[in-house]
This record gives sequence, C-alpha cells and structure tokens, in this order.
Amino acid sequence: MVRNIAIGVSVACLIGGAAYAADEEVTPKDDGAACTRQLASTEAALLDRLGAKTLSEADIDTINELLDEADASCTEGKTKAANRSLTEANRMLKEN
Repeated sequence: MVRNIAIGVSVACLIGGAAYAADEEVTPKDDGAACTRQLASTEAALLDRLGAKTLSEADIDTINELLDEADASCTEGKTKAANRSLTEANRMLKEN
C-alpha cells in the first residue's frame, strides 16, 4: 500500500514538472518542447492506467524507469534517445 502511494506521488511530481515545462512558450523548431509534450502525454497515459489498476508492479517500475530515462534525455537535448524510451513506454502501456 505504501509502495503504491509512493509510486503515485512520484508520478504526480513528474507530471507536475512536465506540465509546468509544457506551459513555456514553444517555437516551431524547439525539439525540447516537443520532447517535453510527448513525455507529459506518456505520463498522463500512465496515470490513467494506474487509476484503472491494470498494470503489474513490475510493469509500473519498468515504465517509470523508461520515463526517467526519457526525461533525462530531453533535458540533455537527446531527443532520439528520449523518443526510443517513450516509444517503449507507450508500447508497454498499450499492451497491458
């Protein structure tokens, strides 16, 4: 139970940061903003799935790790690496 609460709080914090970042003014050539929007979208999908309780603990941990990798890659400007992590996370969310 405590673990589920901790996971929920950590995901909420991640989404809160991504939502704050998504509010920034976006220019058409700003790959970082596009990366942040994709990250926020994937995190929102994860929250939906958490609410439905359709994911196993192992899947939740794996998806959170992928989201952390994508967030770090977005921050460092490595959009291709971030896209790979987000694609894998989205694939896992759709499969389960």
